[in-house]
Order: sequence, then C-alpha cells, then structure tokens
Amino acid sequence: MPSKPVLSDADKKAIRQSLIKQCEEHWIAQGYKKTSIKKLCDNVAISIGTFYTFYPTKEDLFVETIANIQQRLTEKMLEINRNSQTKEGFAKSMKMLFREYDSKPFLYNVNTPDFQSFVTKLPEEAVAKIKFDSFDFFRQIVHAANLSLKIEEAQAYGILGALLSTISAKETLSVTCDFFAVFDFMTDSLVADIFI
Repeated sequence: MPSKPVLSDADKKAIRQSLIKQCEEHWIAQGYKKTSIKKLCDNVAISIGTFYTFYPTKEDLFVETIANIQQRLTEKMLEINRNSQTKEGFAKSMKMLFREYDSKPFLYNVNTPDFQSFVTKLPEEAVAKIKFDSFDFFRQIVHAANLSLKIEEAQAYGILGALLSTISAKETLSVTCDFFAVFDFMTDSLVADIFI
C-alpha cells in the first residue's frame, strides 16, 4: 500500500490560502449555505479528508476567511488614510468601504438568513473572533488619517457606524434616488462636521 505524501509547511500554507480564497469566492457568489466543502476541495485539488486535517468544520474555514477579509479591509482603509491625511481622504475611504459592503452582501450583511445560519453554528469564542469592533476600527482609521475630532469620540464613531448601516436602506432609497449619491453627500457632510 503506497504511503500518503507528506505535505511540507509550504504546501500546507499554500493549501490553506487556496481554501480561504475559494471560500471567499464561493461565499460572495452563493452564500454560506450553498458553499460545499466538496466543491472547495475539488477546486483546490485535495480530498475531503485532507480538508478536515486543516479545518475541523466548515465553519472554521469561514471564520478564518472572514477574519482575513476584515484584516484586508482594515489595511486598505489604513492605506487610503495614510496616503491622504485629509477629510477628503477619510471620506474617500468611507465611500470605498460602503461600495465594498454593497458589492458583497453575503459577506457583510449579518442580518441575512444565510449569515445567521452561519453564526448560529459557531461557538461563543468563534463569534467573539469575528465580531467587528467598529470603535477600534474607526479609532485606527482616524489615527492613520491624522485627523482631530470636533465632537466626543463615542458620538463620532457612532455616527460613522450609523452612516455605514444605511446600506440596509438601499432597496427603499434606490426606488426614488441615486443611492450612492445620497451616501456620498451624507459622508461628505458628516466628515466635514465631525473633524476639525
């Protein structure tokens, strides 16, 4: 009986990265429920048994995937604000983030039945790992932008969080107006009022 090939650390890293990439692509396209481990394994050219040596459950892969997405978005926001330390630069980063949220509802709309079915299968420590700390996020971004607040920090970050949450009103607003134009106007106005 031939022995199974031993995977090097580089092989393991490449497989893990490929699984995360495939998971994100499938999650964006069809959601958590319809993403199958078999299809991911076929795309990465590994067996289902090999998959389970990397991730004990499907949800473990999704938790790692969402953590990577959050890190990537944070880094992108930080980069925009470090390169343009102005109110306009900050507004630009918010507009980019909003359009990212809009383009991938399966990933970012935590109120969908699909996302909720994912979260309900997670243990508490996994939920804590993927929980987005918007105050810490905004604190990092504002620091990178080198901006000073005109108003109290908690209020400013609450306003910015509420601004992003307007994504949930897209269907209603899009009937009567250009939804992105409305968001952009609100962003520019609020950023002008929040920062010195």
